[in-house]
Amino acid sequence: MKTFTRIVSISVKDTPVGFTAGITSYNSTWQGDILVFPHVITNKGQGYSSSSGKFTAPRDGTYIFTVTVMSYERKYLRLDIVHDAVSKVRTYSTASASWQTGTNLVVLELDRGDAVWVKRYGGQGYYSDSVPVTTFSGFLL
Repeated sequence: MKTFTRIVSISVKDTPVGFTAGITSYNSTWQGDILVFPHVITNKGQGYSSSSGKFTAPRDGTYIFTVTVMSYERKYLRLDIVHDAVSKVRTYSTASASWQTGTNLVVLELDRGDAVWVKRYGGQGYYSDSVPVTTFSGFLL
């Protein structure tokens, strides 16, 4: 009887990269710089840091990022998706009614080591729940 051993090789190029992180609380007075999403739902490739709020590209490629934020009752909030300190797109949740949602998406060409995060452009306060409403996601195409 012959025994065969199959060796499977997975290259870094084939490893999936993607994350979704959210916030499971609210803050009516938040006026910070970087919005940190501490509740990690998925983190394939380990590119997202729940302590810094930043995604660091594990390899070169085309990535898609999206952010959704719900502003705290009757407050406005503007957030940017930032690539290495340059704002790329902006969300805007108005103060015209309670619990307004802002969302945006961007496609970015990243080099290994590039960072992407969500930054406050203006306003204050965000809302979320035990199942996240305010989220940040990204993945490699």
